[in-house]
Parts: sequence; C-alpha cells; structure tokens
Amino acid sequence: MVQNFVRSSLILALASLASAQFGGPPNGNYDGGNPYSDGGDGGDDGGRPDFANGYFGVPGNINTMVTAHAILGTLVFGLLFPSGSILIRLGSFRGLWLVHGIIQLVTYILFIAAAAIGIWMATHIRMMSHAHPVIGILLLVLIFFQPFLGFIHHFAFKKHSKRVIWSYAHIWLGRFVITLGIINGGLGLQLSKRIGLFAPSQGAIIGYSVGVGIIWLLYVAAAIYGERKRRNAAALHRDPPAYKQEGGRDSDVRYA
Repeated sequence: MVQNFVRSSLILALASLASAQFGGPPNGNYDGGNPYSDGGDGGDDGGRPDFANGYFGVPGNINTMVTAHAILGTLVFGLLFPSGSILIRLGSFRGLWLVHGIIQLVTYILFIAAAAIGIWMATHIRMMSHAHPVIGILLLVLIFFQPFLGFIHHFAFKKHSKRVIWSYAHIWLGRFVITLGIINGGLGLQLSKRIGLFAPSQGAIIGYSVGVGIIWLLYVAAAIYGERKRRNAAALHRDPPAYKQEGGRDSDVRYA
C-alpha cells in the first residue's frame, strides 16, 4: 500500500518537475520564442542585459549552462536526495545502507557539478552575494560531511545497537539540507526572473513548486513511517515473541 502510493506520487511529482523545466515561455516583457534559444527575433528582451551574446564577458553558451544548472539542481534536491532517504526508511533488505550511501554519494557528485556551474555563472554576472549562490555553497560544504557521519552512524549502531550523537547528526543534517536545497531551488528561480537571465515562466515556477512539494511531503511521510517502524522493531528486539529461539537474530529487523 505505502509503496504503491509512493510510486504514484513520484510519477505525479516527476510530471510537475518536467513541466517546470520545459514549460512554456516566461512572463513579463517576453512575448514569444524559446527562452533557452540563442536569441534572434524570438522575442523582446525588454531592455535587459543581453547575457546570451556575451554581455559582461559571459559567453554565448550561457543558456546551455543555465539549463544544465537548473536540471541538475532539480534532480539532486527535487528527486534523488529525497528518494535515497525515502529508500532507507521504507526499504528492508540486506545491504540497504550501502545502496542508500551509493545513491546519495552519486547524487552529491551531481550536485558538485551543478554547484560548479552555478558558481561560475554567479561570478561572471556578479551575483555571488545573492542568497541563492551563498546557500548553494553552504549546502555543498554541509553535505560533504554526510558520508562520514553516515559511516560512523552505521558502524556505531552495529556496535551499540542504538543511535549515538553521530546518528542524530547524520539524520537531522540530511533532513535540513534536503529541505534547504528545495527552498534554494525556488530562490534560484526568483533570481533568474529578477535579473532576466532566461527567466522562468509562471507555469515553470508553479510546476517546480508542486513537484518538489509532493516529493517533500513524501519524504516527511517516509521519515515518520520509518521512525514508527524503528520503534516497533526496537520493541520487538527487546521483547521477542515466545516462538523465537533464544539468542536468535532476525536479520530483517532494521531500526537504525
């Protein structure tokens, strides 16, 4: 039941995120054409800087970089990081922690690529002091510690059969950066619209908001469900059923 609901909701969220990336022209002074094209006679620039033609030293392929940054950032915080976290709460199979770690590590590598593109662009258009790049750099630094905290959490739990301070640091830092990353995506859309750099349409902003909103709610629901499952498993471990052999171990009980 839970898995079917999650699957259906993910499909809906992905459709919304796809709409956010490829949905319609922007509002404002733009009156036609593709906002990710190389210019031409597709629409009026409304007197805004012509970034696509190298204004302020920005190369003409800036449109490709903006698109790549937006898609990577949305995938990282709008899908992959939350999905890896949902998996660790809903899954139950041997090696689950390792699969979770690999997914999150690969996602972090994608985020490094997105951040590198974003920092390069923000430097060239003199926007490094804006909240979006500042928060992006903060996220890049904070997430760097997550793999190490995750390993400590895993092996400490195996040794002590309970969460330690590093466990809570890993879990709550993960929840914080996913939520902040989703919010920062919205700040990125606002920044793009404000400076007129391939400004997103209202439909794109709504699509992003709906898509990541669904993903975030699923993520929170999975966290709550996982905590309940953990408590039940811990209680079962402390007070096993009478039919269970003394000293036996149920390898499917997971409550880290």
